[in-house]
Amino acid sequence: MNWEKADGTAALASPVVTGKASWRRLLPPDMLVVTLVVLGFFAIALAIAHRYGISFTEPRPGKIPGLDANYWAPPIFAAIAYLVIQLIGRQVARSNRPSWAAFGRRIFDDYYLLALFIFVIYVHFNIKMWIPVVNPALYDETYFAIDQALRPVIDLFAWLRGLGARVIPAVDIWYQAGFFAVFVLSYLTHSIGNRRWHYHNMIGLLLIEMIGPLSYLFAPAVGPFIYEQGPNAMATNAELTMYEVYKQVLAGGAAWVSEHGGQYFAQPLAAMPSLHVGATFVIVYYAVKARQWVSPLAVLAFAWIVIESVVARWHYVIDLPVGLLLAAIAILLTNRLCRGRQIEIDRAAGLAHAARGG
Repeated sequence: MNWEKADGTAALASPVVTGKASWRRLLPPDMLVVTLVVLGFFAIALAIAHRYGISFTEPRPGKIPGLDANYWAPPIFAAIAYLVIQLIGRQVARSNRPSWAAFGRRIFDDYYLLALFIFVIYVHFNIKMWIPVVNPALYDETYFAIDQALRPVIDLFAWLRGLGARVIPAVDIWYQAGFFAVFVLSYLTHSIGNRRWHYHNMIGLLLIEMIGPLSYLFAPAVGPFIYEQGPNAMATNAELTMYEVYKQVLAGGAAWVSEHGGQYFAQPLAAMPSLHVGATFVIVYYAVKARQWVSPLAVLAFAWIVIESVVARWHYVIDLPVGLLLAAIAILLTNRLCRGRQIEIDRAAGLAHAARGG
């Protein structure tokens, strides 16, 4: 395993990539910019909270809707598995083993990005909880009319879902489980070996998870399950529970959110756009760019999430292309933001190749 190959941290932290890491710069330029963007996102959330008299909630233990697992389990598992894999990888590396300084720099960057992601998700779900207070208008009728016009697409997805249900074990869990699995796998696989697209992947996810909740506020909808229900019983139960939470927020307003919001932290409802589809596409894009071994799994998970999001009636068909549009925006911004890192990585790779006499 080549631990220095295409490591953006090492490239940006020092003029020439060596086995030693420089701590002269706490945050590389792209990470500094994304930190400022996260702070800006938080400032927007604070402004919304002040305007509507809503308070941030303190999350209480809860389950991922449609999946019998604690919503903090994926990031905690990613953090623990990451450290174990990194320590083992450093010990078994046969060549280019990083110094402890370079190793510590890498650990700092990766945990910093994960911490930013957790913070963004916290703000994300608070904004999502506030939707009925900020914009109580609903566009479900319009979106369902589009679904009716696109009924052949829904029927095709239902047929494909039926085929999948014959061979996929515990088929009802994979809309949520598939998403969280590819998130954890992408974080782990990008962070070891060739890290060329690691920062892109995490920054892209940060951006879409910030753009997404703000986009919920413009033309909100709760979802097509209010008109018809799909074959996924777990999804239907979760949808109906989340709809009750939505109605409670709508009726009780900011006072209800302040008193009960933490208990239902992971259960706010928003259909437009589909961030499951958008965020998974970001993961797939950078997994394919990095030619990771998990790429086929990520593509399969993306295909299943697209199908199940419609068939289980989490989303209207129109929610999907809007989610993909947000993903494209996040990817374009990420590639622009990380362009300097790529230049440094290419330069460092050329220097390393020359040093080997290539």
